[in-house]
Formats: sequence, C-alpha cells, structure tokens
Amino acid sequence: MRFGMSRKRVSAAFLALIALTTARAATVPAPGGTLTPADAANLLKQSDVASHSPESFRARLRITAPRDPPDPMEVEVWRSGESKSLVRFLGPKERGKYLLRVDGVSWFLAPGAKRPVKVGAAHRLRGSASLDDLLGIRYGRDYVIAGATETEGADGSLVVFDLTAKAPHAPYPKVRYVVRRATHRPVRAEYLLRSGKVSSTVEFLEWEEGNRPVVRRLILSDRLRSGLRTEVTLLELEERKVPDGLFDPKDPTERRRLEERS
Repeated sequence: MRFGMSRKRVSAAFLALIALTTARAATVPAPGGTLTPADAANLLKQSDVASHSPESFRARLRITAPRDPPDPMEVEVWRSGESKSLVRFLGPKERGKYLLRVDGVSWFLAPGAKRPVKVGAAHRLRGSASLDDLLGIRYGRDYVIAGATETEGADGSLVVFDLTAKAPHAPYPKVRYVVRRATHRPVRAEYLLRSGKVSSTVEFLEWEEGNRPVVRRLILSDRLRSGLRTEVTLLELEERKVPDGLFDPKDPTERRRLEERS
C-alpha cells in the first residue's frame, strides 16, 4: 500500500494554502500594517462614542481643573437630538446660568440679563473643557479617514486613525484617534491644528458597564496652555424626553420651572 499524495496533488494543495493565507492577510491586517478601507470604516463606526449616546437625555457631570480654580464644578447637560443642547450650572453662585446651543449657535444665558450673549463654539466651561468636549464629536459623520494603521501596544493591538474634517466649521480640522482593537473603544484622541501641531488631547480612562460605550471618566489636556489638565466625571446619565422649551433662548419659562423643581 502506498501512503501520501502524488507530487501533482501536493503542489495543488500547497498553492491552495498560499492562496488562503494571502486572502486572510488581505482582510485581517497584521500589527504595523494598514487596514482596508472597509475594515477601518467599520471600526471607526463602532468606536465613535458620541454616536452611541441616547437621542434625548439628561446627564450630570463633575469638571475638575486644579488651576482654574481648584474647586470642582458640577453641571447638568440636557440634550434633544443632535441640534439642541443645554448646560445648566449647578454651583450655588452660578444658579440660573446656562450655556445653550441650537443648530450650531451657542449663547450664554444669565439671570437678569436683557438678552442672551452669543459665544463661540470653543467657549470653555472650566479649564480646557468646552461644550464639544462634553457632548462628544461625531468622528464617523464629520470626518474622513485619511489613514488607519494598526500597531502593537502594551495592552494589545491599537488602531491609529488620521481623520480630516469634512467641513471648515468642524471643531478641529484634524484628529488622531486611537482605538483598542479588541474592545472597539477609544484610548485617546489628539486634536490638531491645520499646521499639524497638537492643540489638545483627550484620554478615555473609565467606562460604564454594559454594551453601550459610555465614558465614565476622561482627562482633557490643553497643549497650548502649558498642559492644563481637566478631569470630567460622569455622575448620572438618564435617557428621557426633554421639554423643547428648555432650548428657547428668548423664553425662560421652562428653565425657570426647572430651577423651581430643583
């Protein structure tokens, strides 16, 4: 009895093995390689934290910036859809003050003021924390993937996205977004100026339990202001319907009701 395969059959099997290995290499990049466009787009979508937040919610946050001033600030964030957001300041000396954004336009509302004061999108609440930082940035929607590379980190494989803003009014023209491959959750984001210089960074440190990626604690570092570090901690998150009157810059009725209930 003869054992084994003929030379012709061995060659065919060997070629089939090479073809299978090549096909796998094309779809599953090795560390240090470049991801396929489809693989990169899918991973960015899964790791885009802001896109997974509830459509309508109330959240309470603590913002701590050791030098600006050292006492923590607590705020309440109300959001309805993507176009309406309201930040309510909860400190005893700041009661009745709000930061409102509707359709991309932001106002500061203060008790006793005759009219709302329009502010820029980069208006800081405390330390290096802006409204965009609190609400999150839609990377998959507002940015184009200019490059995506997989590297090996101390705790596993990381994917580094180089993102470019689709529109000139985006919060940052360029973003370097680092995602842990195994968990599909971001590790940090670096916000770049048009020159390529890093203006600020975000480190995602802790997460809420559950399938939905909700950040519990993050650190913001301002590279243009001597490395000012600001910590943001999520204290509460409630998915709920939000009264539309909260977002009317001219009519404070619903906001007054909110203060009375509090």
